[in-house]
Amino acid sequence: MKNLNRYDKFLVIFILISSIVLYGSMEYFVRASTGGQKVAVVSYKNEEVLRIDMSIDSNYTVSGTLGDVTIEVLDSKIRVEKETSPYHLCSIQGWVEYANVPIVCLPNHIVILIEGTNVSPNNEDAVIK
Repeated sequence: MKNLNRYDKFLVIFILISSIVLYGSMEYFVRASTGGQKVAVVSYKNEEVLRIDMSIDSNYTVSGTLGDVTIEVLDSKIRVEKETSPYHLCSIQGWVEYANVPIVCLPNHIVILIEGTNVSPNNEDAVIK
């Protein structure tokens, strides 16, 4: 920062602070949109094939284009444990615990998306505040 003038230093500081604020707000949005109870929706070729309650630790198997895909749920987190694909990218992705962070296994046409369920005391589907 030796050859920077006053305005350049101000710009660098402004960009750093803006980046931190944006990252924090996105992190808050992802955590807040998950809700209390989580359900993972497993889709094969855009059709829902399985709904998983993420509060129950278990293993599930669904059929993909290239073979079976094994899904593991542990401590309210989900991952693809085993699958048949050339590079195993969906199993390398690892654990996911928040909504809006999908697990996509393109060779097998499997998509796993977490939804946060907000259930009202009257058993209504949505809560409007």
